[in-house]
Amino acid sequence: MTVRQHVIVTDIPRPAPELVAKVAKQYVGVAGYELGPRQVCHPDIKPLDPTWKICGPAVTVRADHWFDRMMGELAPKYVKPGDIIVVDAGGYTDVAVWGMSMSTSAKKAGAAGVVIDGATTNSALLTRERPQLPVFARGVSAAVLTAEGPGSINVPVVCGGVIVNPGDIILADSDGVVVLRPEMAEAMIRNAEAHDKNAQDPEAAKKPYWERREVEARLKAMGNVTWK
Repeated sequence: MTVRQHVIVTDIPRPAPELVAKVAKQYVGVAGYELGPRQVCHPDIKPLDPTWKICGPAVTVRADHWFDRMMGELAPKYVKPGDIIVVDAGGYTDVAVWGMSMSTSAKKAGAAGVVIDGATTNSALLTRERPQLPVFARGVSAAVLTAEGPGSINVPVVCGGVIVNPGDIILADSDGVVVLRPEMAEAMIRNAEAHDKNAQDPEAAKKPYWERREVEARLKAMGNVTWK
């Protein structure tokens, strides 16, 4: 019989704050286009409040059983200001793995937000009263089980189909969540800024979008479209 080993990594390398600040200026819709779909979490993971936007290094959480909250309850102990807690709950939403007390604890520790590939509870309290910590989740459920099982913190996890390593940069807004390895960030920022500059070019703005994208020419080159 194989016994699964659990690891709690108490400290992780984090990207430079200056790099995180640059990423934070971007929008998920643009960043996702530049990074490609492999870095974009499943679109069901959305903020409880659509006005929320977060960016910061990932502190990852993986319980042995997706419905267990124990590791999530412990995670704030290892959070540094600006971190984002990422909970791998396997995409299941029947039972909540996060709630108000955990959010209060995470905010006191300095967390910038939480991303859950699973469900949270207390959504009304989290959005309308305290603690106003941005929570991005795949779903909401009133069902909660007792937290009593082991797991790991700050190990590679999967969130919405994307591999998330501790210290990866999480960028999330109303469009969803993207995951950037630090070495991806500078190229994404350059491309996003160039995209924005081109979009604001007054000469380019005079042309219809389909013309700027040369859609007709590209279709004709494919050779299987007929205009009538």
